[in-house]
Amino acid sequence: MVQAAAKITKNMTFLEMLRTYPETAKVLKKYNLACASCMGAQSEPIDLGAVNHGLDPDQLLADLNAVVK
Repeated sequence: MVQAAAKITKNMTFLEMLRTYPETAKVLKKYNLACASCMGAQSEPIDLGAVNHGLDPDQLLADLNAVVK
């Protein structure tokens, strides 16, 4: 079975992701991340943001990609 390529990557900024995939906001809420209102969302890549908030970047990316259609 071939696995689909991830649509959200670790190098995307939170703002880019939210604009492209607004449904990811519910995942961010689950992790208590207020990225929609954070100034860092404009420039902070997802992997760095996860680490800065004590989260596993791979798990966050998996959860974000799981809600993208």
